[in-house]
Amino acid sequence: MKLKFIKKQKEAKDTATFFFEPEKKVMWLPGQYFYFTLPELKYPDSRGPTRHFTISASPTEGSTLRLTTRIRKDSGYKNTLNEMAIGTFIEGEGPNGTYILDENEEGNHILLAGGIGITPFRSFIKYNIDKKLSETKIHLIYANSTPEEITFREELESWDKTYENIKIAFTISRPEDSKEKWTGLTGRIDGDIISRLASHLSPPTYWVCGPPAMVEATEKVLGSLKITSDRVRSEKFTGY
Repeated sequence: MKLKFIKKQKEAKDTATFFFEPEKKVMWLPGQYFYFTLPELKYPDSRGPTRHFTISASPTEGSTLRLTTRIRKDSGYKNTLNEMAIGTFIEGEGPNGTYILDENEEGNHILLAGGIGITPFRSFIKYNIDKKLSETKIHLIYANSTPEEITFREELESWDKTYENIKIAFTISRPEDSKEKWTGLTGRIDGDIISRLASHLSPPTYWVCGPPAMVEATEKVLGSLKITSDRVRSEKFTGY
């Protein structure tokens, strides 16, 4: 289907959200993704003009599709997208994917995100808030290299303060590279951080999303904490 590019919004360092209006209504579930095909590439890219991205919006936010991504200098696709003119039409296909937090899954859910792996979790949380799913407790632990890279930071901090069932924690692995004086958690997501923030919760489901190395390392951490695989759901973001 045709998607009209209507808006771009900066979210963090080298990170932006691109808003697209579909030619017909799209029904999706929080966590699903869409294929986005650009009409032509301004810069060469060996992977071609099509990528799939998680829809970072919740279905409760209307029909506009949002993709949120880090703009890498070595990606011809992303640099073309970043310079695309408002009003451009592209092709879209979807939704797809089974990495979905069902609204009937009450109880505790620990979301472990690395970098741009935050996108499905933003959709999860916004859906939870708009649907008033107070019996679904969400605890997000979000890792980045520097505070400047925290995507959706103001939104996430606001939700943490406003909703009792939404808890947000950021951890920074390279605070020395930031202009901001960081006083929060430091380091990658490890057993100590998970135990401190989640050990008091009744058996939660763990959701892991981020670059493959981060996901694999976090799965090993969860294994070392004797968390069985049936309580872990993972999604690897490759090539981003």
